[in-house]
Amino acid sequence: MTETTQQYSQAETNRLIRAELKATYPGTAFTVRASNGAGITQTVIGWEISYRPTTTEFDGYYSPVTCELTAGPSEAEIDALAARYSSWEWAGDDGVRDHAPERLVATEAGRLPQPVRYGAGNVTAYPRYRNVDL
Repeated sequence: MTETTQQYSQAETNRLIRAELKATYPGTAFTVRASNGAGITQTVIGWEISYRPTTTEFDGYYSPVTCELTAGPSEAEIDALAARYSSWEWAGDDGVRDHAPERLVATEAGRLPQPVRYGAGNVTAYPRYRNVDL
């Protein structure tokens, strides 16, 4: 018996992303927006990262050397989540995109993972940094 690939549209993929973000980071407000044009499909995940300056060398901009992050997900955590839903991946150092391989995903409890292809194109994490001392 051959398995068929479960194909998700960009809207369906974005709903799955929102549900995972809400379940994983319940106290954080996220935006998940579709951005399409010029032959590309992209989903942008936005949220606020709060920081507090820790040294007198603080120059007004966030830096891990001069600031500490307050509670909430880091950019690396959301980047990792975004990569799981992206239907594109970079093929080498030349900046060329290629279709990501199908992923095996457990879509229902008690069933074996099924091949899935997401329709969100490139999924990108784009945080806004905010100084909590201001």
